[in-house]
Amino acid sequence: MRDRIVTRRTQFSSCDECRRSRVACDAQNRRSVAGIPSAPCTRCLNRNRACTFKVRPKNKFLRFDEPNHRIQWIQDAKEGSSPRHTATTASKSQGRYRRTSHILIDQVSAEEPINASSPEAAPINNHEFWQNRFRPTPYSRLESSEQALSDLVSPPSGAESHPLSNSHSEWLHTLYRQNFEVVFGSWMGRYCCPFLFGQDDLAERYISISDLCRHLDRYMADTSKGNQSSGQEQWIQNDEKRDVLIEQSLRNTIAAFAARWLPITSSDDLGGIDTLHQIQTMWRQARRDMLRIINRLSYRSMLSLFLFALTPIPMGISEDEEMDGVSGQVCIHAALQQVQSLRARQRNLQFSGSKVFPSSGSTAICATPEAADTSGFINAENIAYWAAITFDTSASLTLNCRPLLSSGLFGFESEFTWKLVRTCLNVFNESSKSWRLGSAEMTDERANEIIAAAACWKLLTWKLAANFKEALRDGHDEHEVRKALSYVSNSVKEFDNTFRPFLDECYKRMQFLGQQTKLRWFSLMLHYSLSILMVLDTIEVVDRYDLLVDLKDASIEAENTVMNALAFGLHNTMTLRRIIDSPLPGMPGRSAMTRSMTFTVPLIAIDPYPHHVVACVQLMRKAIDRDYMDKKITQESYGSLSSTLESALKHLPQSSKSVQAAR
Repeated sequence: MRDRIVTRRTQFSSCDECRRSRVACDAQNRRSVAGIPSAPCTRCLNRNRACTFKVRPKNKFLRFDEPNHRIQWIQDAKEGSSPRHTATTASKSQGRYRRTSHILIDQVSAEEPINASSPEAAPINNHEFWQNRFRPTPYSRLESSEQALSDLVSPPSGAESHPLSNSHSEWLHTLYRQNFEVVFGSWMGRYCCPFLFGQDDLAERYISISDLCRHLDRYMADTSKGNQSSGQEQWIQNDEKRDVLIEQSLRNTIAAFAARWLPITSSDDLGGIDTLHQIQTMWRQARRDMLRIINRLSYRSMLSLFLFALTPIPMGISEDEEMDGVSGQVCIHAALQQVQSLRARQRNLQFSGSKVFPSSGSTAICATPEAADTSGFINAENIAYWAAITFDTSASLTLNCRPLLSSGLFGFESEFTWKLVRTCLNVFNESSKSWRLGSAEMTDERANEIIAAAACWKLLTWKLAANFKEALRDGHDEHEVRKALSYVSNSVKEFDNTFRPFLDECYKRMQFLGQQTKLRWFSLMLHYSLSILMVLDTIEVVDRYDLLVDLKDASIEAENTVMNALAFGLHNTMTLRRIIDSPLPGMPGRSAMTRSMTFTVPLIAIDPYPHHVVACVQLMRKAIDRDYMDKKITQESYGSLSSTLESALKHLPQSSKSVQAAR
């Protein structure tokens, strides 16, 4: 019996590092609990070392000369399972092993054939066999990350599944690109982004922010894989799962963001499904995704959080349900925190709620400019940072919160970003000296260059307006309030002197320009004037009418611009064309027919910022009510202006709670 007895304390349960240091190893326990065959032990994980089992176990009581014994020993070592029969002995003939519990190894059934070519039939002292047996699964042999993540990205039990077909989902992504990225992409291009202003060889005129974030994440993933040491294939697999989850969350968020346009761009092609129910389901799914990516650091996570903050809350979402999840303001702050972390590039200690751990070298991104393969990564990162500055400035003005990426009332003058914006103004002045104001020379390319440069200065105006609101909100002394107001007034004068003459020429030539140029012009004029109206509203709320003297002309110009822009958005249209392939019954790979659907809608209906339109309408209502009470306008004019405002709300997405509340 002695030649068939193995002690319970088997030496092959320890990895090479723990065996060498003669300490306890929990690799087998971690692998059985986590269900990961190649999970490292705690000691190797903390020391960032490969957890290997290359040393052949030595056991005096295990007989390797019989194949059945060898197979059972291999299976026990692989599975970490206990054999089925135990026995104890106290025989004095066993010497120092007499008080040790022992395990009786079962014979393998004779009916189970043994393949001579299998690893189990190989000699037990084959070093290559042990390396293959205990080596983590190679990266090339991992299963598809999409399949491994199917349960992770699917909705939880009881949740509503995605109601749209693939064709509808692709159409929503097309709407997102044709509407949101047409406007936002021009703000990120070389004629607006101050980090690349006017540099034709550094950036395009229009930037797809979603493609840019994917490019940055792909660069970081490639860098991370290049820095992985041997034995880290399992963590590469986890990175793949994480990447699939982030990408799926971004696509779900884009679909929820563009779902507001389904009622006006789908006609009767929805198959009888309730459109509002679709929008609600996609919004709920996108909000669930926010909890999945809020702690997963990436540029796509940042964009998803920003987009969800801009997604209108659908009708039918109760107040309790709205309060139960993350809000738009929380998503914006989380996205800004991710931007700060992505740009930190420091390999220092990091703190979490459960432990303190050193940063992994694979997560650092180009600690120096020389570490980047080309300047393309630095330019892309600068564009992403400018996008984050745009969201941060907008949130500080519209949500009355402090900015996270830049200084507020104190210190913003010395910041590099805003100095660059002022430099861009000087560059535009120099380059536009040779331009004549005749509308005959106003082409699409020149009009878009003017609009993009003016949008860069518009963001500075928003920043100054937010600083002025901060001065009044926080109760700063009169000197600081007057100083902040003077910054706003000077910014308005610079805009009127530098950009407004060219923008007026664009307006004169507008019927000869493209529909995307019209949408960009409409968005610029509305957003710029909104900042001035918000400053005026803040002054009225705190009863500081003495401050209106410096903005008297600006207030009249802003009110005129908003009403003209709303009328422009109602009377000018955009045509969207959708190609639909109808498959043959039973032959999904082939198309029976291809049909084209064309939708013509007012510009205001597909404006990517409907909440800004709602804010303009509400502020203009107060303005015309005040002017009517002061008898500055007639009843006929009052009725005409009110009709324009009502028509603007009527053409906004009616599935939005904020639009319905404003009506």
